[in-house]
Amino acid sequence: MKRAAVHIEACYDPEKKVYVHAVGSAHMDASTLQLIMMGYLDAGSARARAHVKAVESVLSGPNGLFYRYKHSDDFGCPESTFLITAFWHVEALACIGRLKEAIEHFETLLQFRNHLGLLSEDISPADGSQWGNFPQAYSHVGLMNTAYRIAKKIDRPNFL
Repeated sequence: MKRAAVHIEACYDPEKKVYVHAVGSAHMDASTLQLIMMGYLDAGSARARAHVKAVESVLSGPNGLFYRYKHSDDFGCPESTFLITAFWHVEALACIGRLKEAIEHFETLLQFRNHLGLLSEDISPADGSQWGNFPQAYSHVGLMNTAYRIAKKIDRPNFL
């Protein structure tokens, strides 16, 4: 097994059926959804489906929003959701075959654009207001990658 794979597997919590954010940590991080999109986790596997479910159970916010993590860091506990993580979640849903749900969540996320169609970095879960850097390239890249992934899954269901 390659060195990176050994490190990634050391982050797997078999009890929670989820990859945590660091070796020896109990904290979840939505960036681990990238393990599916990057092909590390087989999108058709039970482990990928369980990972998405576990991350959803802890990091889902209202209206399809998603927290990157919920644990305290140097700035305290996150008050707002990190928009690109919601797009990562939708991409992961499409990859693991929950396509109808992915489309529904994607359409819900589009409501957070402003009147020019631009997105911010963060969204307040309380009122849907845009927070953080604006406009935010990460959020727009997430939107484009997710739209592409959904379109590919519709056209070619076996596409990762």
